[in-house]
Amino acid sequence: MDWVTSATLRQLRERRALDPESVEQEARRLPEGLYARITAIQLRGWESGVGVPDLEHLETLAEIYVCPVGHFFLDQAPRSELPFSFRGLSPGKEDRLSHATRRALARVLELADWMATLIDEAGITWPVKVEPRADALKDVDAAVRAGRQRLSSGRTAAERAWRTADDAFAWWRGRIESLGIFCFQRKLETQDIRGASLWLPSGREPCPVIVVNRENAEAATGRLFTLLHEYAHILTGGRAGGLACDFHGSGRGRNEEPLANRFAAQMLLPRETLRGKLKEAGLTEPKDDWPDTKLDALRKPLFVSRDVVAIRLEEMGLAPKGFYARKRADWDRQYAGRVGGGRGGKNPTKHERLFKQLGTSGLRVLSEANLRGRLPVLDAAIMLDMKVEKVPAFLEWSQRLPAVVP
Repeated sequence: MDWVTSATLRQLRERRALDPESVEQEARRLPEGLYARITAIQLRGWESGVGVPDLEHLETLAEIYVCPVGHFFLDQAPRSELPFSFRGLSPGKEDRLSHATRRALARVLELADWMATLIDEAGITWPVKVEPRADALKDVDAAVRAGRQRLSSGRTAAERAWRTADDAFAWWRGRIESLGIFCFQRKLETQDIRGASLWLPSGREPCPVIVVNRENAEAATGRLFTLLHEYAHILTGGRAGGLACDFHGSGRGRNEEPLANRFAAQMLLPRETLRGKLKEAGLTEPKDDWPDTKLDALRKPLFVSRDVVAIRLEEMGLAPKGFYARKRADWDRQYAGRVGGGRGGKNPTKHERLFKQLGTSGLRVLSEANLRGRLPVLDAAIMLDMKVEKVPAFLEWSQRLPAVVP
């Protein structure tokens, strides 16, 4: 296999932000017997032109680097193997994405593709009640009015029943899922990506998919803002490809991040609601700065994030222009390297964790495919990271959830 070039081997590793020792550790974590072990010494040798890897070694590297084996035979590594546009990320961040984040995005694509395949092969009726338009956010106010008509039915009564931000997140997630949109939660590096969205091609109709980072530092309120932000991108998204976001954007060409931020903030916090809270708190005058303590006092009773309040204050002229961008940069520095906020309560069961990851839409596809005898148990075990013998119990449990019953 002299056609495997040392330069391409090195490029593919470096784009995953891995050193040879990390590759050795990742190889040890893969199932023994299925993947060949690789040492850091071996890898350094191959990258220096000393010896060449066997096919079984390339299969291991492909699994770790999240790329096809064929990429090792190219003269140079392709720029990106993930069908995501990274224009929703800050300048230069694409090349610095962590290995964990890239693997998580690849896992999301596998999961979404599996769901689309089950829909096609099981003949599941899956109406998608949203039609993307490139200019959907050209008039954000109009987009918000349309969004409220589509999503906000029953919101007033629901808000009275909310006790926590998790309740608010679950309600909004359910409303978006009712449009035929998959809403997955995955663990992503907070400093890398806040969320992602894509329209995944399938045999019949494309499937819209939203990914929310469940490690958001503001827990449920931050995830809720991400959910509506990514929904905005679903409205504008094309019929193929996806977008990964950090709420800043690249600043090159068309940057939808500020528009998606405004859409999410207005959907979650109507102007009149915020005005009422400001009046109650005696905070009706413009200020050059709003400390986090004041933002928290306003947001907590409303089950929204600091992002939402900061954006709305700036839009209403109660904070100076550029206020939100400055605060967002401060929060990014403050939360760098920190995982999600404490959620309290008991640890969820394996079934509950899968429900949070897959959402109602994902469980409904599994349930319907299973009832039609079109759900391969081995495939389900692999995709759900579950022992084969545990799959039937999980499916039985999920069918008892009212929103999942076909």
